[in-house]
Amino acid sequence: MLIATSLAAALYASHAFAASGTAPGITAFTSVPPMIVDVVSAPDISASLVSSVLGETDAVWRGSGFTFVWRRATREVDPYASGNEAGPYPAATLRVVIGNETRPMRDGRLPLGWIRFDDAAPGQEIYLSYANVDRLMAVAQEVVGLLSQMPLKQREILSARAMGRALAHELGHYLLASKIHTEHGLMKASRSARELFAAESRGFQIDPLQRRVMAVRLRRESLVVSR
Repeated sequence: MLIATSLAAALYASHAFAASGTAPGITAFTSVPPMIVDVVSAPDISASLVSSVLGETDAVWRGSGFTFVWRRATREVDPYASGNEAGPYPAATLRVVIGNETRPMRDGRLPLGWIRFDDAAPGQEIYLSYANVDRLMAVAQEVVGLLSQMPLKQREILSARAMGRALAHELGHYLLASKIHTEHGLMKASRSARELFAAESRGFQIDPLQRRVMAVRLRRESLVVSR
């Protein structure tokens, strides 16, 4: 059965920022191969917004020893479907889709991104919902400011922060091959609007044990691809 794991935004503004940064004594990995990720987006999403989203994701992972090679698609492709997929990408390559698919709000939480799991294995696609991020901004104006008075560039910056941090979280699910969430750090399930739109990505640190698990999986996948 396909199970969707999502980063949900808690729609409240008073949540305090969590501590950030790498714990003392933790050394970033230096021998983890870069991860190649294909990126496609809906036609109405600007190339500059996509670049900013990927930049925000890189910022979350910076210092952890993990790097990403983002391969931008030249055309829109069909959304993820189970089974064999005919497309321009190798089957083993993770794909990120940025589009306008929505999921409903539940208990005041709005999914911004998700990855499907087939039993215990993560799928090869992460979906980011631009439409849901736009909706989050509309209900969090006490955090982001009045949208009616906001320049388009500022709106794009805020959207990129939320989507980039959601993508960083979903990449964690993929690299851990796990649907499990934690109480703190990158794999925390629910975030306030303030955490998602803040200028600094505080509270998204990667646990040292999680780092090791991710590194082992990425090295293993790299060896399989290189054969």
